Amino acid sequence: MRIAKLLMIIFTAMMFIVVFPWHARAAASDANADLTSIHQGAGALTPAFSPSVTEYWLKMRSSEQGFYTAAIPANAGATMAYAMNGSAWITLPENTSTGYIATNRGENTFQIKVTSADSSTVKTYTIHVYFPATNDADLSDLRISGVALNPAFQPSRTSYTASVPYTTSSLSLTGMLDDRAATFVVNGTLPADGTAFGPIPLNVGSNTITVHTTSYDGTANKTYTITVMRAEPGTNSQLSALSVSGSKLSPPFQPNLLGYVLADVGYATREMTVTPTAADSAATVQLRVNEGDFITVSSGLPSQPIALNVGGNRIQVKVTAEDGTAATTYTMTVKRQSNNAWLSGLDVAPGTLNEPFAYDRLAYTMANVPYATSSLAVTPALSDANASVYVRANGGSYKPAASGSPAILPLTVGSNTLEIKVLAEDPSEEKIYTLTVTRLKNSGASLYGLSVSPGHLDFSSQVTDYSLTVSRSVSSLTVKPVLPDSSRGAAIQVRINGGSYVPVQSGMNSPALPLISGVPNVIEVLVTAQDGTTTRLYTIRVSQAGTPVLTKLVMDGMNVRLTFSEPLRSVADATYFSVTNMSRNAALSVTDVVYTPGAAEAGFTASGPLQPGDELEFRIQAGAVSSFSGETNAAVSLKAVYGDAIQQMLRRLADLDTDHDGIGIREVLAYLNSPYGHNDLNGDGQFTREDVAIVLRQIGTKFVSPT
Repeated sequence: MRIAKLLMIIFTAMMFIVVFPWHARAAASDANADLTSIHQGAGALTPAFSPSVTEYWLKMRSSEQGFYTAAIPANAGATMAYAMNGSAWITLPENTSTGYIATNRGENTFQIKVTSADSSTVKTYTIHVYFPATNDADLSDLRISGVALNPAFQPSRTSYTASVPYTTSSLSLTGMLDDRAATFVVNGTLPADGTAFGPIPLNVGSNTITVHTTSYDGTANKTYTITVMRAEPGTNSQLSALSVSGSKLSPPFQPNLLGYVLADVGYATREMTVTPTAADSAATVQLRVNEGDFITVSSGLPSQPIALNVGGNRIQVKVTAEDGTAATTYTMTVKRQSNNAWLSGLDVAPGTLNEPFAYDRLAYTMANVPYATSSLAVTPALSDANASVYVRANGGSYKPAASGSPAILPLTVGSNTLEIKVLAEDPSEEKIYTLTVTRLKNSGASLYGLSVSPGHLDFSSQVTDYSLTVSRSVSSLTVKPVLPDSSRGAAIQVRINGGSYVPVQSGMNSPALPLISGVPNVIEVLVTAQDGTTTRLYTIRVSQAGTPVLTKLVMDGMNVRLTFSEPLRSVADATYFSVTNMSRNAALSVTDVVYTPGAAEAGFTASGPLQPGDELEFRIQAGAVSSFSGETNAAVSLKAVYGDAIQQMLRRLADLDTDHDGIGIREVLAYLNSPYGHNDLNGDGQFTREDVAIVLRQIGTKFVSPT
């Protein structure tokens, strides 16, 4: 053994000569007292050598004979000396080993003193040398990978515990001997000192790792024990949090609630990310969309962007517990709105489009429509049932429409622009289809009514020529023409005896038209249609006479009032007047004949069986009245219907109710289709939708006959 050590010393000295040649030293100033290296064969310095660091630590093997080293100064002219444990300084030639120095077991202090070439600088390097005893079986350090020992390692303590999660199926162990000449085994296997040993497999539950040490001289042994608890696999397969980008879960997330709905997203939202957080960090989290493959994602971090289809999307988050068995799947549904704002069809009635419909053609025209076409039915068909459609005419307000159903749009006379606006399910996308159509001007030039004052005309819409006789005392007449809806927009002018035409408003009296005595007077009422081309002329031929002429008969209840063309001087008794109810073939009695001398009116009272709607015939014998000129009237026969328009309507509806179950739609339709079904009921001189509404309001009533 001693011979081997002597050979080692000789070998080391030779290495010094090879490794540290004289010519390798760099020139240094005479005041430099640094070392360029410290060599030692008994162990590694801590920290690694640096000329500026003057204090080091070193641990020797117990098997060494003693500490030895060598050093090289930066300046070859510098001198070196060493001392161990405070001994006298011993000169150390450059590049020469100290040889074995007497070294105590345990702590030692070795020093090298460097004096610069000019003696101006002295620098001392200190090495704390630990020389273990040969019976040292302690570990100086013991640790396992990634896990703290409990309690913290101490060389004198031999029993430790550690806990690892289920995912840790193995670990490595690193032991460091206090004496590197000693040996140790881990679970029966000899590892290298200071080097990680493993992997050491771990079972679920308790695992025992033993480290058995033997001192260099074999007289001491020590056993360190580490009990490692590997946890059971987790069974928690729930999430503790779940969120998505750009939206919120409804209802709010709860770990036990598995189904959620997200608010619809616009078409521009092509993708979103999901951030699932597992309640157990050891659980596995996977994600899939629309029944695709599950992809593993990181708990607590946003996923990669998920592509969304247009329409419904189903996003599932699957959490598998650490045990690989328990699993929970959370489902979210989200709808990506469509941007389809096209129509698949467009129809109009009456008429057709001039251009064939194409979904991407937005502008259309159609042939001119007559004035009678006051509206068009526009029927849009949506390409996407989730879109919305609205219509408007001539810049008015948009109104909602239904796909496949007609929407009625009013037309004005002249050019009309109809718009059909389609909003996609994503309302940021819209398309507007336009339809241009011209409604022609009205060509109607007929009157609905024509009356004179004073005097009376039996007006008929089919008659344009009338004759009228008035008293010589009447110096002028006014006329009142009334237009029907069918002649709306027409212009009315009136003139007498070939004079100038003057305009007259429908339903208003004309200016006074002067009569010329002794000659026939001709009043002309000219109606010019809205189109400016179509005209119709009504003529009233007026003559003056002294004979009293009946010009008007009005029945108010049972009182009859007669108006004549001349002021009256006398009126005969009731035998000159008779009233017959033609509907019931019954004569009514006439009593109480009254008049005021000098007035043009007389009256009497009729009585007998009478109901609204009954047709009456009035007869006045010749000579019943006489004027101040002594002339008398000619015989007169007039027919009239009893009751005002409303009373007549009620009576006729009641007569149509043959099954006596009240007024229904059957009776109303029969009334409107009858000869009297277009009577003016609201007193505006024409039959319009307002009159129809009055009839319709009678549905459900029960007529009670007056007593």
